[in-house]
Amino acid sequence: MSDSLITALTQIWAYQQRRPAIVRTGIQALQRLIPIALNRTATSKTIGRFLLGLYDGAAFRFDLKHLHHLSVREFEDCLYVLQMDYMPEVEVHDRVAEGENVWRELMDIWRTQPLEFVCRQPASPHAPDELCAQHRGAVDVLGTQAFDRLLQVAEGSTGQSRIVGVFLMSLIHDSQYRFNLTDLRGLDIKLFEDCISVLRMDYFTDTKAGKP
Repeated sequence: MSDSLITALTQIWAYQQRRPAIVRTGIQALQRLIPIALNRTATSKTIGRFLLGLYDGAAFRFDLKHLHHLSVREFEDCLYVLQMDYMPEVEVHDRVAEGENVWRELMDIWRTQPLEFVCRQPASPHAPDELCAQHRGAVDVLGTQAFDRLLQVAEGSTGQSRIVGVFLMSLIHDSQYRFNLTDLRGLDIKLFEDCISVLRMDYFTDTKAGKP
């Protein structure tokens, strides 16, 4: 058995051990996000479109830079839900009661609702720069290492290379490369976790993130 196969199997086994906790945390985050998404604020639109992107990534491609509009808590909740949606046992709308009706309402609200017609969200009490002393160093180190690994993968010619390439381009040229969130399911565990690390670094290094 090759070293690469042993490594892959070890990663899968370790991930499966963590999976129950990931699902519990993701469901709790989802239950916090849904009421926000059903409102009519700028934050609601970002969260609503994010949840629709997990429901149908091809129809609701998501601008990853819009995550910067969220408070730290809302941003982390989106990452928890995204992590839950990797290797999903069920689709995201099946995680909550009356999920089909909830997502139908989200589609009615956010399929065409223009942002200029919604209210501004009150300022978040916890912006990224306020958390710098606790988190910034570790986030930068992990994110930079993850970005370097993803960049190497993006230069290849595999299916995963295409997904990673579009993911990275969507962070650089957001309006031109809106991302299919469900494509992340096509990555191996390590690459997916690297994407999460890069998203977190991208958020916490933007001084305007978390502020309306």
